[in-house]
Amino acid sequence: MTRDRDTRAHYPIRAVSKLTGIGIDTLRAWERRHAAVTPVRDGRGRMYTEADIARLRRLRSAVAHGHSIGRLAGLSDKALQDLTVPAGATAAPAPDPPAPDPMRRTLLDAAALKAALDRFDAVGIDQEIARLAAVLRPIELLSDVLMPMLAQAGDEWHRERTSVAREHLMSSTVRNVLGSFLRLHARHDAPARLVFATPSGDRHEIGTLGAAMLAASSGLGVAYLGPDLPARDIVESVTSAGAQVLVLGMTTTSAGKSKERELRTIVRDLPKDVELWIGGPAAVRHAALVGRRGLVFHDYNAFQQALVRIGGRIA
Repeated sequence: MTRDRDTRAHYPIRAVSKLTGIGIDTLRAWERRHAAVTPVRDGRGRMYTEADIARLRRLRSAVAHGHSIGRLAGLSDKALQDLTVPAGATAAPAPDPPAPDPMRRTLLDAAALKAALDRFDAVGIDQEIARLAAVLRPIELLSDVLMPMLAQAGDEWHRERTSVAREHLMSSTVRNVLGSFLRLHARHDAPARLVFATPSGDRHEIGTLGAAMLAASSGLGVAYLGPDLPARDIVESVTSAGAQVLVLGMTTTSAGKSKERELRTIVRDLPKDVELWIGGPAAVRHAALVGRRGLVFHDYNAFQQALVRIGGRIA
C-alpha cells in the first residue's frame, strides 16, 4: 500500500531522538525488543513518519508516569494517551502529527539538498548548504546533514544505485564549503591551537575537515594540513605551529603494517606536551597503538566536549 504525503517517512533516527527526547540506543531497544514502532528501512537506514514520532512521544510520557515499556508497546495510541491523564480529567487529543517546529522544518528542508544533488546542480548544493548553515549549529550541520548525505551518496554508489559522479560531486562541494567555513572562522589570537591531518594511506579527509571546522567555529586556532601525510611531516608541522593538540582522522579500516609504523612514529616522536586525539571510523581499531598517549573519539559530540575542555566554546 502506498503511503500518502502526510504519512511519508521523513525522519532519520538521529532527528527522531532530537524531536522526542529519547536516546538513540533507547529507540533501538524499544523497536528491537518491544516493536514499539516499526520504522521504514531504506538505503539511509531507519526512517520514521510523523505518526511514529507522535506515538514515541506518548510512550515517553507514559514511561515517565511509571509504566513499563514492555506493557506499553502493545497499546493503542488512545490507550497511551489515557494513561497520562489524571482520573476525572478530560483527555485532550494529542497532536498527530506534532505541531511544526524549527528543527522539523529544517530537517524536512534538507530534502532540497538531496534534490539539488540528484540534478547535479553544484550551485544549488552550495546554496542549500549555506542556507542550512544559517539555521543550524555547526555540529548539527555536520552530524545531521552533511555526513549523512555523504554516507548515503557513498552507499548508493557502492550498491550501484547511482553513478560515482554524484558521490564525487557531493564530496567536492562539501569539501569546498567546509574549507570556506574554516577560513571564515580563522583566528590568530585563539586560546589553543590544533593541527589536523590524516596519516599516510588515508585519503578520506572530509570527516577530519569537518572536525577542523568545528574547532575553528568554537573559537580555537586551527591548522589544517590535509590528507595522506607522512608521520615525520605531521610531527614537524605540529612543532612548527606551536600546537597544543594533534588531531588525526583515521578512516581507512585496513590495519596494514605501514600504517601501524606511521602511527607508532607519531606516538613516539610527538612532543610530550602535545595532546594526541584520533577520530573516524577506524579510530577504535588503532586505539591500542595510541594507548594512554591519546584520546579516541567516536563522534563529533565527544570531540566538541574535548574542545570545551581546552578553551573552546559551544558554537
